[in-house]
Amino acid sequence: MALVTKITLYLSLILFFFGQLFRLNFLNFSFPLFSLALLPLAFFNLLTHRNILKKLNHPVTYFIIFSLLTLIFNWFKYSFSFSSLFYWLRLSALLSFLVFPLKIDQKTNKFFQLILWSSLIFAFIQYLIWPDFTSFSTQNWDPHLYRLIGTFFDPTFTGLIFLLFILKIYFNYSSSKLLIFLPYLGLALTYSRSSLLTFFIVFSFISLKTKKLLLFLSTTLLIFLTIFLLPRMPGEGTKLERTSSIKAKIVNYKEGIKLFSISPIIGVGYNNLPIIRNNINSHSSSGFDGSLLTIAITTGFIGLILFSKIFISNFHSSSLYWQSLILAIFIHSLFANSLLYPWILFYLAMEIKYHK
Repeated sequence: MALVTKITLYLSLILFFFGQLFRLNFLNFSFPLFSLALLPLAFFNLLTHRNILKKLNHPVTYFIIFSLLTLIFNWFKYSFSFSSLFYWLRLSALLSFLVFPLKIDQKTNKFFQLILWSSLIFAFIQYLIWPDFTSFSTQNWDPHLYRLIGTFFDPTFTGLIFLLFILKIYFNYSSSKLLIFLPYLGLALTYSRSSLLTFFIVFSFISLKTKKLLLFLSTTLLIFLTIFLLPRMPGEGTKLERTSSIKAKIVNYKEGIKLFSISPIIGVGYNNLPIIRNNINSHSSSGFDGSLLTIAITTGFIGLILFSKIFISNFHSSSLYWQSLILAIFIHSLFANSLLYPWILFYLAMEIKYHK
């Protein structure tokens, strides 16, 4: 069983690199193959663990059970949806890795690093050769222009993945910290302000915890240089001073709060949002520009508390690296649905060995 799990893990890592490139259409529902690979990986990984029942007293277990009950309840209200069931299964699979960690040996970790470097190299190639993504608006993707998006087709999420890679290098590449500037360049070329802000906050946090004033000053200087030196190419997306996206997020949050008021205690069911918003075909209809807002809408106030506890419990007793990862994702998730993005949760699963 361990061999099957490892094979499935390596397949998932390969599909991690391909991001949104390979998608499957089933029952008018489109999803990346990476998401599909997570389900057997979680199943086989569970079978490799012993004393499973003793580990079930965990915030993840309570959230999974509660979210399933609310989903079933809302099926009677809105009708059964295969897509919402799949979304719940995918989230449950990803969260299960936090209770039953993947067995990551040195070879697997190096392969993961290779995947991250490959994703970065492909993103640079995309930026140089194929900077115009506007034609993909016909496929319900945002029409990005002169922004680095990589295989994930979204500069905001790509920026966060490269930020997490930066943290991995900073904490684990003791003799090669200068390599940070390569993923940082990738992050900067996404023109993602939420990623740049998160980078500044996280490294300010690290400098405070380690009492390294020079780290804070160098981070501040790097951000200012980035703002002034980033090329202003044609297109609204390369303007860091743009206000259109801010206005769009305000509208997005207002819509989310309105939907939250429909069922504030138990939510509308994870993830019935595409059905409720009457926009099944859009890639952004299953979430809001805030992961906690998305959780609050779909699982209510109770689900929000249970979900938050997964990441908040034992935070202060965790390693600085793990604290930095969690802080980065939480800060970023205030501006995008980052905490529920499958590649981000999978990234946490790959790094959970550094929890302590």
